[in-house]
Amino acid sequence: MLVDWSRQRVLIIAPHPDDEAIGCGGLISRVKHHGGQVFVLWGTIADIADFTATGHSTADERRQEMAAAQAFWPLDGHHLALPGDHYNLHLDTIARADLIDLIERGDHPLALANLRPTVVAIPDPASYNQDHAALGTAAISALRPGPDTYRPQPDLVLIYEEVGDPWTAEAPVTAPEFFLALTDTDLDRKIAGLRLHQSQWRSHPHTRSEQALRGLAAVRGAQSGHQWAEAYHCLRART
Repeated sequence: MLVDWSRQRVLIIAPHPDDEAIGCGGLISRVKHHGGQVFVLWGTIADIADFTATGHSTADERRQEMAAAQAFWPLDGHHLALPGDHYNLHLDTIARADLIDLIERGDHPLALANLRPTVVAIPDPASYNQDHAALGTAAISALRPGPDTYRPQPDLVLIYEEVGDPWTAEAPVTAPEFFLALTDTDLDRKIAGLRLHQSQWRSHPHTRSEQALRGLAAVRGAQSGHQWAEAYHCLRART
C-alpha cells in the first residue's frame, strides 16, 4: 500500500509521553519529512516511583519532556488528556465508555470528531501495561466501522508495537501486516525523540534502550526488504 504522507493528518494515541517515539517515531519522521501533519493525544502523567538511580520521575519533568518533544518533531498539535495520580497507571479503572468518549468526541481538539484524522495509530490492546491495554481497547471501539456521514472514518488504522509487547498473557501476537521503511535519518530521529523523554530513557538491556529500538528496526527491515522499518498491525486500510 503506497501512502502519500504529504496529504495525511496522523493522530497517534500514546498512553504516556515517550510511547509516540517508541512505537511511531519513524512514522512521525516520515510524515513530517513529506509535509504531512502529526498530532499526539497523550493519555496521562504523574509523579511516580521507578527503578532508576533517583527512584522516581515527576509530572513536572514529564511536562518539560513533552514540550521538548513537541518542538523537536515538531508536532502540529498535542493534548494531555488525564494527568494526575488518579489516572496514571490506573486507566484500567476508568469505565471503558468514558475512555471511548474521550477519544471519539471528547472536549478537546484531538478527539476524532474534531480532528478528523486520515491515519490513526493506537497502542496494543493486548499490552501487559494496563494503561496501554485500556487506551488501545477503547480506541478500537472509538474507531469502529460505520459510514462517513455518521462518524469520521480514518482511511488507515494501525496498532503500533513496542519491544516489550510480546510479554503478554493474551493470545500470541500475530505477524505485522504493515511495514514502513525507514531511512537512517528516520531511525536516528526516532531514537533522538525518545531521548528527549530523559526520565524514561534506559540503557541496554532494556526495552527502552537505543540498542533495543535499533534491533527491532533491523529485524522489521529484514522482514520487509529494507535496511530499517517499523511494523504495525493494520486494522483498516482503504483507498
